[in-house]
Formats: sequence, C-alpha cells, structure tokens
Amino acid sequence: MKVTYMLISLVLLLACSKSDDTPPITPIEEEEEPIEYVINCTDDSFSAIPVQCTPELLAENLDVVTWNIENFPMQSNTVELVADIIRNLNVDIYAIQEIDDMDAFTTLTNSLDGYEGIAYDVRGGIELGYIYKSSEITSFGSPIELFDSQSSPFPREPVEVDITHANGLSVKLINIHLKCCDGSEDRRTDASEKLKAYVDNNYPNEEVIILGDWNEDFDTGSSFSNFLKDIDNYIFADYPVYDGSGDDYSYPCTGASYCPSHIDHILITDELCDNLTTTNTVRLDDCVSNYLTQVSDHRPIMISLKADN
Repeated sequence: MKVTYMLISLVLLLACSKSDDTPPITPIEEEEEPIEYVINCTDDSFSAIPVQCTPELLAENLDVVTWNIENFPMQSNTVELVADIIRNLNVDIYAIQEIDDMDAFTTLTNSLDGYEGIAYDVRGGIELGYIYKSSEITSFGSPIELFDSQSSPFPREPVEVDITHANGLSVKLINIHLKCCDGSEDRRTDASEKLKAYVDNNYPNEEVIILGDWNEDFDTGSSFSNFLKDIDNYIFADYPVYDGSGDDYSYPCTGASYCPSHIDHILITDELCDNLTTTNTVRLDDCVSNYLTQVSDHRPIMISLKADN
C-alpha cells in the first residue's frame, strides 16, 4: 500500500553587502523541494483508524502501545480506571510515561492478573515504565537506561528493552519522554540526532521501535526531520494520524493555539515496516467517563505487527 504525505521546509538565503556603500540586499525566501513522505513497504491490509475501548486485535500479532498517563495517578480512582482500561484493551505491551507514584504503579500492576510491570527512576519525578502480558511476551530482557548524564536532550533517560512475542517476533523497544513546550526545540533536535546515531551505530539491521511522548508534532521545521528525511530506514508508523483529522490526535487539549496536538509517536526501523498492519489512536475519552480529568490528558497510540514471513 502506498501512502503519500508532503513535508515542506523553507530555506532562508542571506546575501551580504559588498561594501559599506552598497545597499544591503533584501533576503530572499526560497522553497526547498518538498520532502515526499511515503510509507510504501506495507501491504494492502495496512490501516490507520481511530478506535475506542475495545479494538479488534488478532491473537497472532504483537500489539504495542505508547501511553502517557499524566502524573500517574491523577485522582484517587485513577489506578482502578487504568486497570480496567488495560484489561479491556487486551494489548500485549505498553510503554508508559509520567509515573509519579511508584507505589501506585506497583499497586496497578499487582491488580492485573496475567500482566507484569516495571518502572524506572529516570529523573524528574515523572518516570518511565512497561506493562506487558506475560502469556504473549515470552521474553522480556534486562532493561537499560540510555544517555546517562545527558539531561539537556533527555530530561528523562530513555529505557531500552529486548522483547520477544509469542509469534516469534523479537524487537528492541526504546521508551522516551522528551522535553516539552515551545523554546525547547533545540533540545528535542539534539535528542533526535542522538537517538538516530545510537540506532544507526548499534542496530543498523535490527528491528527497533522508538516510542513515547516526543512532545512535538511533524510540522514544518520539526525537530525530528533527521528521521523524517530518512524514510528508507525509519518510518513514523503514526504519521497517518498526524496527516488526518485533528480529532484523532494524541493530545486532545482545548483552549490553546497548539490544541489539539499530535505529540506521541511510534517510530519503527525499516526492518519492521512489512510487519506493520495497523496504527490506531485509542480514543478513550469517547467512552471512559471523565477520562481527561481522572486518567490522562493523552490518548494511547497503538500499532500491531504481524510475524516475520
């Protein structure tokens, strides 16, 4: 299946005066050739559609979710609500961001029969973690924290882990939560460059997923243009969500100029592109009462991957 998207960036050409007597030349803006973003390695079954609380999942696929659960737990009933959501979604593995209370996270994972969970103190009080279904994730390796002592690009250290699914697919997950907000574009650009160099140098031919709260969309001038331009080696599986209706964005805020925003992403290496079957925004706020005030201000983003041929 061929899905085409266009990213436009501008280059500012500056001319300098030849002498003090020569009037300055007015800068001229010229457009670069458009970058054509094409996901063309999937087959005709690939789809990108929003789902609500009970997505139709195939048992033979690996289902992966990134989910920022906003200063978990937000309210006294948040643990119970998140547990109910995880049971209903029935997904194989979650990369979690913004765990504020480690004890509450332990209570959550202990309440989920058939699931295991682990969280990491990665600086800043809003931690990263994983929750996975032990019957489907047959191997969960020893996680490692990346980019220690590099707090400018990574205010929360990424957490990498190797997993194997029951269908035989083995992947490396790198869970990230980049610096938020306007004014931090340089820090996110630095993070993106370091992440790409890390994977390029260490896993040039392996199946890798970088997922989490990237805190920026794919607009012109994106901090992640290094990945966007390298479509032969990296694919943002959720790009169709960004290119579609804002109703399906991962951050359904209101009342600000940047609302809604699509800032949670799942990036896969090209070795996984022919495994990709679906990308979904899970619109929990459509079916969970008070989701945005009692669970999270972010929606989960999910992909499904079939086994290697």
